[in-house]
Amino acid sequence: MTPHWLPAAWARLRRPSGAGIGNARWRVFAASCALLGLVAHLALLPWFLWRGIGELVVYNLVTLPVYLFAGWVFVLRPGLPRRWHLVGTVGVALELVGQGTLATWLLGWGSGFHYFLLLVPLVVLFSPFGKPLQRALLSFAVGVAYLWLWDVSSRHVPVYVLGADELRGYLAANFALVFVVVMAIGFLFERAATRMEGELEHERSRSERLLLNTLPAAIAQRLKDDPGQPIAERHAEVSVLFCDIVGFTQLAERLPAEQLVDILNRVFTGFDDIVDRHGVEKIKTIGDAYMVAAGLPDPRDDHADALADVALAMVAVVQSLRNGLGNALDVRIGIHSGPVVAGVIGRRKFAYDLWGDVVNTAARMESHGVPGSIQVTQATATLLGQAWRLEPRGDLEIKGKGPMPVFLLQGRAG
Repeated sequence: MTPHWLPAAWARLRRPSGAGIGNARWRVFAASCALLGLVAHLALLPWFLWRGIGELVVYNLVTLPVYLFAGWVFVLRPGLPRRWHLVGTVGVALELVGQGTLATWLLGWGSGFHYFLLLVPLVVLFSPFGKPLQRALLSFAVGVAYLWLWDVSSRHVPVYVLGADELRGYLAANFALVFVVVMAIGFLFERAATRMEGELEHERSRSERLLLNTLPAAIAQRLKDDPGQPIAERHAEVSVLFCDIVGFTQLAERLPAEQLVDILNRVFTGFDDIVDRHGVEKIKTIGDAYMVAAGLPDPRDDHADALADVALAMVAVVQSLRNGLGNALDVRIGIHSGPVVAGVIGRRKFAYDLWGDVVNTAARMESHGVPGSIQVTQATATLLGQAWRLEPRGDLEIKGKGPMPVFLLQGRAG
């Protein structure tokens, strides 16, 4: 079932829109005037009959169709063309002016003052002008018009002179009607504003979570504080890890797409948990490759040890999944340590990334590694020291680097 337009329009009241017949703000304004005018007509008609004010009885009966038509246009059939909205608007406006003028002429200024109380807040709250200054000026114009009417009526003797008690009761009833109407509008408006603020806070929190899933917290804060400035930093001591799923291409050829994505999701979700647990930084995934760094954006002395623990945990996760899935699932992992440049690039789908020889060498350690093993360079092995069991693999020919001594990480010593 399609929701009615009026509650949605109430929720959008705090979003300024351009002036124009038919927009959400105007429709709420016109619908409010139509419904309230209809209620006022029905409430005052018995009193006019009892008091014998024939002119207002006839006027109320004649103009009642105006409000019925306006209610049909603005409440029941808001999708009608704009010309119908214009006709309904003009009809309600002329009726309000006519009612106020006639009541003031027949009963005196005091009896018509409630129109001022009603129209000024309605104009301020719901007029179709998007800018507050425009709404305030329009409301001021309404007030000036009523002051002029008061000046004219003060020199006029009412046709029907009401007694003091009768006028007091009439004004009290009018005031009660206006007070209830304005309070109802204020309540609905506040409810809509509160709901919108809650939605905005929810969206802000959601955007914050998405940003923190993309960038490190410190980098995300810098980007929010100064979005126009590029972010680039040099880090002298960092360790970088690459992990790749062995035989993933062959696996993709023989498994259904849904099962393949499910396996990859399980693996990377396990890796994400490991990264969070050890306080290191996930940089990105490239296909079936997973890149992690330690020692940035905040420096830490144990960056090599942290990634060694992460690598061992990754191997254990894959081993556990392989036993459960019954697939020939394995990984190669490579680690290298040294200086890098880190920063955020791009304007759309921006990402925190690393550049430098350390990144390339860590990728080479992975691609030239042994399935199920963790291969590290001499630089990383030196940082790990005697606390870890490292098996020398000899010199490995690395593209662009020549022969390099490499080691296979076995675990912690002892």
